[in-house]
Formats: sequence, structure tokens, C-alpha cells
Amino acid sequence: MTGRTADSTIKGFLYQFNKTLLEVTQADDDEIITVEGLVEDVDIYSADGSLNAIQCKYHESQDKFTGSLIYKPLLQMAEAFSKNSKKDIKYTIFLHVPNEVIGVRNVEKEMLNEAMATDNQSLIKIVARIENNFDADEFLKNVKIEFGTSIDELEVEVKKSLGKYKLSGSDIDTLLYPNAITKISKLSSLKSEAHRKISNNDLRKYLSSVTTTAISKWTLSLKNRKEILNKTKKQLANSFSQNSRERCFYFDIHEIEEFEERIVVFIGNYLNKYHSKPSHLKTPIFAMNIDFSSIKDIQYRLFIKGIKANTGLVGDVFEVDNFYKDPIQIIQKSKIENREFDLRLLALSSEQHAINHRKGDDLYLVCSSTPECIETTDINYYQVGTNNFNELEYVVSLRNSHE
Repeated sequence: MTGRTADSTIKGFLYQFNKTLLEVTQADDDEIITVEGLVEDVDIYSADGSLNAIQCKYHESQDKFTGSLIYKPLLQMAEAFSKNSKKDIKYTIFLHVPNEVIGVRNVEKEMLNEAMATDNQSLIKIVARIENNFDADEFLKNVKIEFGTSIDELEVEVKKSLGKYKLSGSDIDTLLYPNAITKISKLSSLKSEAHRKISNNDLRKYLSSVTTTAISKWTLSLKNRKEILNKTKKQLANSFSQNSRERCFYFDIHEIEEFEERIVVFIGNYLNKYHSKPSHLKTPIFAMNIDFSSIKDIQYRLFIKGIKANTGLVGDVFEVDNFYKDPIQIIQKSKIENREFDLRLLALSSEQHAINHRKGDDLYLVCSSTPECIETTDINYYQVGTNNFNELEYVVSLRNSHE
């Protein structure tokens, strides 16, 4: 995937997440929104049983609108309509095309016929699935095109809507909005449709409880990336100023660039600042989704640098009590002369349950979503889902610049 294509894909998802947020914040109390619904990107269920199904498209590189831009969503909606015995579903294709007048348009029958007559092989497969008794005229009464604003303008609209929550002391740009985007993105990734539901009140309650900014690839794709990183660094500073905190870092090695090249250096930098004095009481844990063989390799590389890691392995067998034992230390004149080990190193792919065996104080998730095997109850946890070590070191105050 090229950089331009990747950027376009991210914008497409952000456009969908923003539209979802706008619908949630403007929803009535009795309406339920399903993110990545059974019907479309956004399914809005009303108390009377009716459904408004919205599919989002973002075409900022197009000079003007042509019917072919919506053939696929239009045919997908026609297929869903033909197979649904309930006709109280309204379909909306929400899209942005530069220079198009903002507002709602009907779908003309000629456009539907052109879509049905396509020679595109992937679209022909959709047409073939449309039931023979499909009532085109009835379908056209229930489908519309809504031309939306640009992603930047939509973001402004969403922030204004979030402001109506009037959550005291909560900054919209660097706290409420990034966390709201992250919330919607997480819901969209859940497997169960029942777990992807949210209401206006649900979102309000969630945002009223957040105190730190969730960092993810979505929030770091926003225009105020620098401000979000600065805010997060300030939020985490208090925790990292306390010497008695037992901290655990979890890394998804597939989501952070140059993991193999940078992880040993990161651990060394962390220990130099946060676990090098007698007053630094708690041994940190670094967990990652690798197996015992790979963890031994990292352990050896640390050893070469003079850093001793406890993997919990006795021979080739993992012993949880050995993993959590406290290191023997020799301290002379307020200086650590020798320590049995400097950190705990956990191979989560080989030993999934040890991370929950003993609850520490703080858990830092360097990933986009929390692994199912990690429990987050009764612990302070922070999503620091950046994809590069410079930004990670910046927010945990190991360096002065994130670039």
C-alpha cells in the first residue's frame, strides 16, 4: 500500500468515525447506534423499530460526482433491501466530493439501472445476489444520497456537538474528541454486533470518566497530533514522578516500527531513568506478544548491555512465582552495587495468564487494542498506541522531542 493510498484509507475511516460520532451525539435518548452495523457502517435504531442505515464514502481526490462512485454501496443496499422482509429501513449514502453542494439528493432510477447493468466483475456478483422480486421503485423511495462536508469541517461539527455535553474541566481538542474517536474505532473492531452498540448517554458517561488521552493510530492521524502528544506527556508525568509505582508495558510487536532494533535501547533508557536508584522500589515488567525463544534472544541482548532480565523460566519451564519474586540487592552508600535482575521480561504468546497473576499499579498498552488475555480491572491503564519509539519515549519523558 502506497503512502498516498494508506493516507486515503485512514481518512476514509476517520470520516466514518466522525459521522458515527455526530449521529451518536445528536441521537435521541431512545435511539441506539450500531457501529459497523449488520446493514451498513452506521445503523441507527429508533424506539419505534425503524432503522436508518448509513454508509460513508470519502472522495476528496475526485473533481466531481459521478454515479460510479456509489455503484457499490447502492447495489449493496439494493441487495439488503431485497432480502429484508421489513421495509421500515431508510438507506443513506453519506459521502464527500469536493465542489458538490452540501445536502440531500434522491437516487434517480436511471442511476440504479446503470449500476445494475455494470460490467464490473466484483459488482456483477452483488447484482447476482439481489432477489428476483426486488422492487426498484419501492427501494428508491427509501434510499438517498447525502453530500457531506470535508473531514476537517465534519470534525469541527463533531467537536461542537461534544461541547454540548458540558463536561466540566474537560478539554475537547486533546481529551474528549480523541477519546471519542478511539471509542468508536474500538467498537468497530469488536466481533459481536451486540457489543458494537452505543447510545448518546453511553458516550456521555464514558467521556465523563476519562482523565487521560488515548493514543492510537486514529488520534495520531488527526491534525493536532503534536498537541495530543504534549497533553499525554503531561498527563503521564505525575505517575512517572512516583518511585513506588509497579509498572508494566505491553507491546504488540506488529504495531510499532523497528521493534527488533529499538526495544533493547528503549528498555535500557527506561531503566536508566526510572529504575536505577535504591528509591526506585518496584521492578518493571515488559511484556510482548512473542514466544519463549524470542524472549530469550532479547534477554541475551540485554545481558550484553549489562542488564539482567528475569523471564520466569527455570530451564525451559515457566514458573510464575519465580517470575514475580523480588530481586536480591546489594546497596552501599545509597547506591545499588548489585541486583539479581533489573526487570521482568514476559513472553505473552507462550504464557498468557502470568500478566494477571499479580496486579501492579500502572499498565501501558503500546498497541491499538487491549489483548483479550489482559485484565484491566483494578489497575490504572493507559493506551499509548503510537507506532514509533520516538513518540513513546517522548510521552514517558525519556526524550525532549517526539521527532
